[in-house]
Amino acid sequence: MIRLLLAVLVGAALAPHGLAQDVKALAGKRVVFLGDSITQAGGYVSFATYYLEKLHPTKDFDVIGLGLASETLSGLSEDGHAGGKFPRPCLFERLGRVLEKSKPEIVFACYGMNDGIYLPLDKGRAAAFHKGVAKLIEQCQKAGAKHVYLITPPIYDFVPKKGEFNYDSVLTEYAKWETELKTPGVTVIDLHTAMRTARDARPGPFSKDNVHPGDDGHLLMAKTLLGAFGVKAPDESVATIKADPLFKLVAQKRERRSAAWMKHTGYTREATVKPQPLGTAEADAAKLQEQIDALRRK
Repeated sequence: MIRLLLAVLVGAALAPHGLAQDVKALAGKRVVFLGDSITQAGGYVSFATYYLEKLHPTKDFDVIGLGLASETLSGLSEDGHAGGKFPRPCLFERLGRVLEKSKPEIVFACYGMNDGIYLPLDKGRAAAFHKGVAKLIEQCQKAGAKHVYLITPPIYDFVPKKGEFNYDSVLTEYAKWETELKTPGVTVIDLHTAMRTARDARPGPFSKDNVHPGDDGHLLMAKTLLGAFGVKAPDESVATIKADPLFKLVAQKRERRSAAWMKHTGYTREATVKPQPLGTAEADAAKLQEQIDALRRK
């Protein structure tokens, strides 16, 4: 019953924005996901790719997840981040290499969680986030991306006591600003509203640490994203999905490919990882895809 309710809520959250497109917008194109630790964890990328593969067995999907933990668009970092070991990385240190090497036709970007650096809403910090979003769009389009999908930030999953600051209020403002953007070649998928609506109907949180959703949260994220393309995932549990041999292969491919491409494009976080050759990564991914195709097309 709860899963059915969540599916209805996701649909309701998407409907007002008129986002529904055809899955053809993704099929046969190089798709890259950018984001912070939630995207690097990759659960929602795996769930979304799994349903694309399963529900559209005659189409081909080329998805690479390139999220980096702690990352921002704003270039901001709180004092003492990571115990003072290193400041938050900014996407623009690596975006040029990511675009040059992966040559995405479609870019999904989910940022905002770290951009307010867990402090109250501030005009300067908000402006830095806005500038980062604009720069992301500009660089992706200049590199040849046909479409950019901005995913509004997930919720900060916290229930405050009376008078207590709730960082989610900042993310709500960031999400609202994104949904009001009217930029050619850009579509905004309002995850924040869908997730807040679903969270308010749940008996418990999606996240144990207020920031990183568990499997149920990642599944909701995937279904919200897919809903923007008219893809209706069935009402089934995480356990059922994870037991499917097809999902296991899809997740394995995502994990291996993401790890290889992160090293290939290089990044700086607590240390600098210089760009490395892909080696056999794409050949290995192709072999996994053959197994995926054998399952979904039989």
